[in-house]
Amino acid sequence: ADGFVFVAQESAGRAQYPMAKVYLNQALSMDPSNPVALLLKQQLDELGFPLEGGGIDSLAGNDGDDDDEDDDDDDENRLFIGKSPADLYEIASTHFANREYEQCADVFEISCIRSNHQLSPSCANAVYCRNMVIDWGFNGTQFESDMRRMERIATMEIAQFRETSADGVGFSWKRAMSTHPHMMLSYPIRNAALKRYVAESAAFTEDMSQRITNQGTIDPLPSDLPFQHDFADYIKEFGSSTTDPKSWKSKLRIGFVASGFNSKAVLYLSHDMFRFFETSKFEVHIFSLGAPDSPLFIKHGMRGVDWRERVKQNVDVFHDVQKYKNNHIDLARYIQSHNIHILLEWDGYARQGDRAQGLFALRPAPIQIWHQEYLGTSGATFVDYLFTDKVTSPEKLQHLYVEKLIYLPNHFFSKGHAVQHEVVPPSLAYPLHATPYKPGSGSPQSNKCLQPNADEPSIVYCNYNKFLKSNPETVRSWIRILREVPGSMLCLLENPPQGVAYYRKFIHEAAGSVDSSDGTFVHGDGDELNRRIHFLPWQKNPFDHQQRNQDFCNVMLDSWPYNGHTTAQDSLYGGVPIVTRSDGDDMSSRVTTSANVVLGFEQQLNAYMGTTDYEDIAIRLGLNPTELNQIRTRLIHTALQRNPMHPYWDVPRYVTNFSRGLELVWTRYLQGKAPDHVTVEESDETQQGTYDHILEEHPPEGGKHRQNTKPSSRAKPVASSSSEEL
Repeated sequence: ADGFVFVAQESAGRAQYPMAKVYLNQALSMDPSNPVALLLKQQLDELGFPLEGGGIDSLAGNDGDDDDEDDDDDDENRLFIGKSPADLYEIASTHFANREYEQCADVFEISCIRSNHQLSPSCANAVYCRNMVIDWGFNGTQFESDMRRMERIATMEIAQFRETSADGVGFSWKRAMSTHPHMMLSYPIRNAALKRYVAESAAFTEDMSQRITNQGTIDPLPSDLPFQHDFADYIKEFGSSTTDPKSWKSKLRIGFVASGFNSKAVLYLSHDMFRFFETSKFEVHIFSLGAPDSPLFIKHGMRGVDWRERVKQNVDVFHDVQKYKNNHIDLARYIQSHNIHILLEWDGYARQGDRAQGLFALRPAPIQIWHQEYLGTSGATFVDYLFTDKVTSPEKLQHLYVEKLIYLPNHFFSKGHAVQHEVVPPSLAYPLHATPYKPGSGSPQSNKCLQPNADEPSIVYCNYNKFLKSNPETVRSWIRILREVPGSMLCLLENPPQGVAYYRKFIHEAAGSVDSSDGTFVHGDGDELNRRIHFLPWQKNPFDHQQRNQDFCNVMLDSWPYNGHTTAQDSLYGGVPIVTRSDGDDMSSRVTTSANVVLGFEQQLNAYMGTTDYEDIAIRLGLNPTELNQIRTRLIHTALQRNPMHPYWDVPRYVTNFSRGLELVWTRYLQGKAPDHVTVEESDETQQGTYDHILEEHPPEGGKHRQNTKPSSRAKPVASSSSEEL
């Protein structure tokens, strides 16, 4: 109801009183005692616009007749009255683009209702927007209904649009499903196969969606696309000894394509990889679809640190291909003209409108791989491999992936914290408290999540993920943890700020109960719990944000089934242990489980038995400061370990294993074998780890190992006159 009240207030503020009445009716039908709604009703009565009954549902039957009295009162009311479900979908999409999540949820829902729930994209998007701001309804009842809706839509559309080949292995899709793959990651849907099918449908239709004309027709693909590759041609290039990379006559040309070669999370984590590729074996190309960060942001927001420039200094060729962002055909031709052997995708299904949508379907490289950004199956038959590890993606769950898996040792996730000078290492002793606060000062107990008047907490739990990754089950776990650990505090990130009020509302409702005799709500300890929960503003500088982990947090409570990924690495490098649920099947739900295994905390921090186990571990740590301090000390030692580095934080070791995975799949290709699951086994030399001299020889700005290296001259002519490099 709060979302409808908000839109009603905004409408009244613009003197759009008929529209305000529509939203206010809907709000009061959902929550007749809502104090803000009742106050607005009184104001509208005084202005001569009394409510006459009928909420948003009543709009579904309105035919938009010009003689409608309300239409004459306010032309702006036509924004909804008489608008078709498709019209409302476009209006809601604009709200979403402007990050107006409450409004977009409401208008998508109107579109869904007005279509009699037939416009499934509107119905699915309404759920997504509600979850962005934690609008879960009374005590999570709306969320439960929404999850049933999502399963119902997915099940129905699989039956309608997915076709399976006679052998039961191949498949095709008549159209994409209504839910975007990235949306599905956060939904606690037990049937993990539904998430695979959503990705399948998106992948199968990606290329076609890029060829739709303004007239609604689909332009045909040029006759030479998708590209065909013959492994025999590459045998000539690499020589007859296909099994031994040391005998190959050519370097392996690998390309990374993404729109996020700027101050995005994927580059924060992974830009250091490029320092450590063996230049005698690999020729590294970057295909960047995104614009660089503004000089002012680099100077002030990043304090002079430019990850994009660092990448340029450590690769063979940096291709700025922004002009192909909306032309996947010319982009495919451009990449194929550079004779790339293995192409890696770093956008996944994120950054819609900026990423290379439809590119991989055109097969610009003989081997194509997904890595890091989207943690789930691509669903694409044209993606050959996905990097993972055997804890994150257990072998028994291979059926959830369309592509074959490259299993890395020591965690599949790239993270560069331990080799970036700007990321401050953790310390066993907390620094002195500073007033006002500055990054790298104080302890969780003294900073009290920046609530100076609060009592000093016994322990501070945190979760720095966006609200989208939360769900009622997880937050109820946090309530039990707070209740059973006296003096404990919970700090969250207000991401986005509009969700804070909904969060506090849910806490209050979940802490209460309903009297079974008369159905009335009985208040519990919601007010007291809310006094112990605090929200931190977004911190744009990634290094300052990372320091807030050590400064503010004793224990991180992970999200499920969509773990913290970048935020988790920040936490671990800050010496903050993470309690995580380990009972899920989704790749995105097992990232921290794998991290804790490599770091040596499997038994202490991984909740393999689910919700209650998760709560019990967090409570035990809260009541046992000696055990918590022992875990924290061991975790900090992994971050500080040198000569050799700890395998979890060892970027050169990671790149060696990553490179070996590339060599293994290319070897299979040269042998004419179809893709299959491969496991990277560390050599004895690699297991010795990295010593300081290796880091010194490979500085962020590029080192001597990059001198006298130049790209291969085996580039092919570009097949489009508009495909020259920018």
